[in-house]
Amino acid sequence: MFERILFPFDFSKFSEQAVSYILRLKDFGSKEIIVLNVLEYEEFSARTTSKMEVEEYRRRNFERMKYIKEELEKAGLKVTLRVEFGIPSKVIVGVAEEEKASIIVIASTGAGFTPTLIGSTVQNVIRLSRIPVLVIPSI
Repeated sequence: MFERILFPFDFSKFSEQAVSYILRLKDFGSKEIIVLNVLEYEEFSARTTSKMEVEEYRRRNFERMKYIKEELEKAGLKVTLRVEFGIPSKVIVGVAEEEKASIIVIASTGAGFTPTLIGSTVQNVIRLSRIPVLVIPSI
C-alpha cells in the first residue's frame, strides 16, 4: 500500500518517536524509507556562511542520521538518506514527488491537532502534498 515512505527528520524527539510508527508500516507493505533532513536557508542567511561551511553542515547531518538508517535497515527496510536546503515544506513536497513516495510520515510538535500544535511546516506539507500525509502526534 505505502511502499515508499518519505520521512522528514529534524533530529527532534518528536521525529525520533515517529520511527516506531514507520517500523509498524512495514506490516502494511512498506519497503523503502527516504529519510530527509532539510536545512533552512534562514539558518545560514542570518550570518555569512561560506559554501564550505554549508557543505560541512550537510556532511554532519548525514553522519547524525546514520543511526536512524541502521535502525530501519535492521528491520529489513531499504533506506536512503537525503539532506537538502530550502523552505522545509516545499522541499518535503518536492522530494516526495521526485522520489515517487507513496506517503509522507511526519512528526507533529505537540499532542493535539490545533494549528499551533501541528506546526507551520506540517500544516504546509498537508496543504501542498498530492499524496497522503500521516501526522504522528508526540507521545
